[in-house]
Amino acid sequence: MKILALDTATEACSAALLLDGEISDRFVVAPRRHNELILPMIDELLSDSGVRLKDLDYLAFGRGPGAFTGLVLRPVWSRAWR
Repeated sequence: MKILALDTATEACSAALLLDGEISDRFVVAPRRHNELILPMIDELLSDSGVRLKDLDYLAFGRGPGAFTGLVLRPVWSRAWR
């Protein structure tokens, strides 16, 4: 199973990839920089693991509460992924 999880609801920005029972993650506390950090985190996780977006089984994201930008980023990116 391949699951990509994202969370940008707080001052922390994080992405994690579950791949065959192993978890790889990226995490940084960076208030107001989520929009510039989350996509490079995703790219790094996927390229390090050799997984492509279309190979993912599921995409999970925290739904808040949180800052407006953080809340908007997750569902927008999730819809773009489809």
